[in-house]
Order: sequence, then structure tokens, then C-alpha cells
Amino acid sequence: MTSKFVPMRTCIACRTEKAKADLVRLVRTEDNDVRVDHSGRLEGRGAYLCRDMACWEAGLKGSYITHALKIAITPENREELLKYGREVCEVKENGREDK
Repeated sequence: MTSKFVPMRTCIACRTEKAKADLVRLVRTEDNDVRVDHSGRLEGRGAYLCRDMACWEAGLKGSYITHALKIAITPENREELLKYGREVCEVKENGREDK
């Protein structure tokens, strides 16, 4: 019996390796914006964060995200991503994960 291949990715904040499906992908778009990749297949340079608010705060406050995506993000974009991170982490804490 063979086991199914599970792609693994590393969180840019805590450096923990997890299954790709357990992480949230952020992608740098062509217009030099950073947004959440819900499908995990958008074109562009990507970085992954855990569904843990500590990782979102560390990843977006420090230089982790700028280093991983090779772009400086605007404060507005950073706040937008933090807001999304709060929503994702709240859903996880409540036991409901919507994809």
C-alpha cells in the first residue's frame, strides 16, 4: 500500500514545516501588491504563514515577508493582510475551517 504524497511548505515566521493545505499562501502580484492566494495556485512569488496569529504578526511586522517576497509592502496592505490573518486564526480557534 502506497501513501499519498503530501506537499510540504515552511512558515516564514516560525520556520515550521507543515502540509501545504495547513498554511496560508501570500503571493506577490504583477502590480507589486501582496494578497492572499486562496487557491494556492496564483502566479507569482509566494510565501506561507501558519494559521496562528503570532506567525501572522511576526511575519508581517518584521522583514520576513519583505525578504520572502522580495518586495516592500505598503502599511495599508500590511493592515489588510493582518485583518485577514485575524479572521483566519479566529476561525481556527472556533473549530470551523472554511476554505
